[in-house]
Amino acid sequence: MKISYAQEMELCKALLTAHGMNADDAGLLGESVAHSDFTGIYSHGVSRFANYLKRFENGAMKPNAKLSVAVDGGSTVAFDCDNGCGVVVMYRAYEQMVERARKYGIVIATGRRASNIGCGSFFAKRAVEDGLIAMFCCNTVRCVAPYGGADSLLGTNPIVIAAPAGEELPLILDISTTVTAMGKIQAAAREGKPIPAGWALDADGKPTTDSAAAKTVLPIAGPKGYGLAVMIEMFSALLAGASYGDGVGFPNKGEAENTGFAMILVDPERYMPLAQFRRTVDEYIRSIKASRKAEGVSEILMPGELEMRRFKETAETGYEVSAALAAELMQYAHNSGAAPQEADFAAFVASL
Repeated sequence: MKISYAQEMELCKALLTAHGMNADDAGLLGESVAHSDFTGIYSHGVSRFANYLKRFENGAMKPNAKLSVAVDGGSTVAFDCDNGCGVVVMYRAYEQMVERARKYGIVIATGRRASNIGCGSFFAKRAVEDGLIAMFCCNTVRCVAPYGGADSLLGTNPIVIAAPAGEELPLILDISTTVTAMGKIQAAAREGKPIPAGWALDADGKPTTDSAAAKTVLPIAGPKGYGLAVMIEMFSALLAGASYGDGVGFPNKGEAENTGFAMILVDPERYMPLAQFRRTVDEYIRSIKASRKAEGVSEILMPGELEMRRFKETAETGYEVSAALAAELMQYAHNSGAAPQEADFAAFVASL
């Protein structure tokens, strides 16, 4: 069954509020999940949504955490996230930092006692709408071996860098420091599909294409990706006062992750008028896209362009929810009282 962007948001919101989350935060998290699916980042979309509900149920994550400022340095802020949902607490931290970015020109914030931040481009989209250059990064549950190692010690440690444009699409780089996100491997395992060679190692540290046997994800570009993952962990965990390595909890076991995040926001107007910066970015994008193409290539794409195009396309057609996923979601809806026992998925979505 296909659902619209608004329907996916409302579906998630209904399940979240039934699990005790306040309506504002539930709407925000629901929007993040829908954004993920409609941009094609399915590993952070509704297929992963049940993880949030499980973590509320087992106590690994608080549905209504209280974000607080632990250290306030004006242009630098350290947040305590109270073991809340990473998507929500980092977004709320961002909201507090926007006006500081206008005031100081550049701000840096960190967060501790957080959890998975979901799809990074969701935050980037807001930042470019606000006319800011932004960088977001975080550490995650350990699932990556250091270059040359066999044991999982690092997270996938994603990083997002974004800049607003004018008439062109904004620049949004959203990558993990691994060849793939662990969520994609988990999605393949749920569907019983293999993964490409070079993605992961099994429990014995040997290469595997069996998604169910994959325990360790490999870094991008060998030692370069490994080095980037280490420095992101330094910034988002060590500087933030969050856990890393063996200290990160496993939420599926009811343990709080206590991971961290970091963000840098830059106001381009401290350097030139925003309109001029936007024009400059447009000119830069056009110069690259107009450059000579390699044989067999029809178009040069900019970072984030494919995902933004996919969003527009999926918004017109809707997002397909498989029968298996619909059944899983309805089990949570029935158990939580979000939907009457006799309602099926189609009826539940139509009622929202």
